[in-house]
Amino acid sequence: MTRVDHATDDANDLRPTWTGEGGSAFLVVLVVSALLAGCAAVPPDERLHSTLWVQTSAEYRVSAHQVYSLATERLRQSVADFPNTELALGTTDDVRPLAIIVDVDETILENSGHTARGILARKGYSRESWRVWVQESAAPPVPGAIGYLQAAAAMDITIFYVTNREHDLEEATRRNLATLGCPIRSDIDVLLTRGERPEWTRDKTTRREFVARSYAVIQLVGDDLRDFVSIPAGATDEDRVKLAESYSGRWGMVWFLLPNPIYGTWEQALMPGGDSMFAQPLEQKFKHLETR
Repeated sequence: MTRVDHATDDANDLRPTWTGEGGSAFLVVLVVSALLAGCAAVPPDERLHSTLWVQTSAEYRVSAHQVYSLATERLRQSVADFPNTELALGTTDDVRPLAIIVDVDETILENSGHTARGILARKGYSRESWRVWVQESAAPPVPGAIGYLQAAAAMDITIFYVTNREHDLEEATRRNLATLGCPIRSDIDVLLTRGERPEWTRDKTTRREFVARSYAVIQLVGDDLRDFVSIPAGATDEDRVKLAESYSGRWGMVWFLLPNPIYGTWEQALMPGGDSMFAQPLEQKFKHLETR
């Protein structure tokens, strides 16, 4: 008998296959070619390393805890100095009650488990799988998030959760947040979802302004630049950097950014028309690499 090693599309490992004495070499070539073609049809998921970093690295946990530790410290200082303190939005008004605005996904709730499911299933992002994940109401917290929120509530600060989750997923999101111990007021609506009002689009500006009309917003927390400012359509990566730098005095003072290497508007900005980079051939992305 003749031993032939070939690749399979089960974890791309090598396993021995045996053909009968005098078997057709041509048949073996066809089988191997078909298997290799099958492997090539499912390229490696580019989210693998970033997802592993979030799920397994000490560095991610340290980074998140650092952000929330600093935010909590600044929060106490802002409350002590109020109204003589800079606001995250608008101007100081000692009549309005205090509030903070936080994003939900990758800021309070950590959703790398959903991404991992897609990677293991050899599938990209889909709205359907995302909705299933959200409806499970079981996402774990971002490290440091719960302590920060509870500290804010203890200072009598109202927490507004501004999320681009669709409005019909609000109750599932509320359950997830409540299960983790996130303070959520029940006397007013503090979970502001996309589409809840006609003007509440993917751009969160109108929702931030809605909160700022009634509250003195002393902090913003998110994982994407659009959690803080409106990003013009067609903005490039260079445009986004300049926009962020124009607010240099607010970062780490009243605006706090969590790390999220898995997805976001940063990668959309690198492709014409704002398409996700994950759907584009590698060759189209090489031009964005810096070699100096």
